[in-house]
Amino acid sequence: MVRHESLSILVVDDSEFFATLVAETLSDKHGMATTAVTDPREAVSIAAEGTVDCIVSDYQMPDLTGLELYDAIVDKTDVPFILVTSEGDETVASRAIRKGVDEYILKQDINEADALKLLANRIDNVVDRHRTQQKYERLIANAPDEISQVRLDGTILAANETMARAFNTTTDELVGQQLSSILPEDVAENRRTQGRRAITAGSVVTFQDSIGLRHFHNIVVPLETGSEEDSVQIVTREITLQKHNEEELRRKKEELTFINRIVSHDIKNDVNVISGWAGVLPEHTDPAAVEMVERIRNTSDHIAELAQIAKDFVDSIEGTTTVDLEAIDLGAIVDTEVSKLRSKHDDVTITVGDDIDAIVRANELLSSVIGNLLTNAIRHNDTDAPAIELTADRTATTIVLRIADNGPGVPDSEKEAVFQKGRKGAESPGSGIGLYLVSKLVDQYNGEIWVEDTEPTGAVFAVELQIYDPDID
Repeated sequence: MVRHESLSILVVDDSEFFATLVAETLSDKHGMATTAVTDPREAVSIAAEGTVDCIVSDYQMPDLTGLELYDAIVDKTDVPFILVTSEGDETVASRAIRKGVDEYILKQDINEADALKLLANRIDNVVDRHRTQQKYERLIANAPDEISQVRLDGTILAANETMARAFNTTTDELVGQQLSSILPEDVAENRRTQGRRAITAGSVVTFQDSIGLRHFHNIVVPLETGSEEDSVQIVTREITLQKHNEEELRRKKEELTFINRIVSHDIKNDVNVISGWAGVLPEHTDPAAVEMVERIRNTSDHIAELAQIAKDFVDSIEGTTTVDLEAIDLGAIVDTEVSKLRSKHDDVTITVGDDIDAIVRANELLSSVIGNLLTNAIRHNDTDAPAIELTADRTATTIVLRIADNGPGVPDSEKEAVFQKGRKGAESPGSGIGLYLVSKLVDQYNGEIWVEDTEPTGAVFAVELQIYDPDID
């Protein structure tokens, strides 16, 4: 709210007594700087100097009525205007508001006994609104977006400098034109249609459109216009560069996805050949070299695992950011991944609890989550008799699968860091992306993953998943 003492008020009334009374009371009781005049033409000259914050004018004056004074002033300066009318002048007051007069007040309500508090408050309010409006108009004028006010018939009522520059014209020349005179007819018609939608809904509408190779994002706001027909404010921002970048990103992602699939396929085939020959070599190799053959097989398995992880990760981020979740049999996936692990590591003891059967909200990549966690439990296990135990705790809406091992465990300082991209221990033979992939997939399932300790040694990787509910999903 403005301060009284910062205001300069011009009081206009053909009654010198009333004009002086109002001016002196506003000055003495409310700290306003005031000037009283009885000649409306003198008021026009004073207002034109631009030093007045508000004009308080009587309506009934012989030379110029209050509304005629307003018309004369509004052409020269934008200053808040309060019209003082007599009782029974409601029609005049209504006309005044339609013309744009900021406020009106009945003369009998200007009561000297209460030190003109009502009038002082009205002055404060209209000046505050006016200054706020000026700030808003400066913001609109200097905005980097094209901003216009448009009637539903397509007539431009107002436009900012950015819009004028966009069409190589001026704001004055834009006002009164039809949208279709500066835009292609189909674009103009669509913007009018979106305006009607905003007015009907009584809320903001957003949409995008294009002009040739240029793309735009539009925000349409319904407006209260008083004497005008229904109109909307249209804020238009060019997004051509953004669209270009999105298209370039989409193209690169498609290329990378294609390359990933081809490379993953070729790597798998080559690794299978290496593993096959490595499986035959022990029969034709000196016993002393069997250990080297085993290293070749282990390395081949690791390469195949990396290729699968890369494929799974690309599959997890391919397409939109929205992941379609479906009903997945957790028990069946656990059985499959456990069987795979046993076929590769016959020295590992794996125990699977009876309580893992559940249908969860996930997708086919849940197998990658379970497979990576099982592989991780083996890779970091340095005991002579590695063991893994899978158990589950279930509630009405979730199931927590725990994969426990008897390895060295995970230090408290690393329990969150192990899921970071590329994070691995100094002695780890892994790539550091397996657990990162697991974490990203579990996030997509709206689940959680964390690390617990087991006794006397070892780590427990706990995965919480949502139970699939056909009534919701």
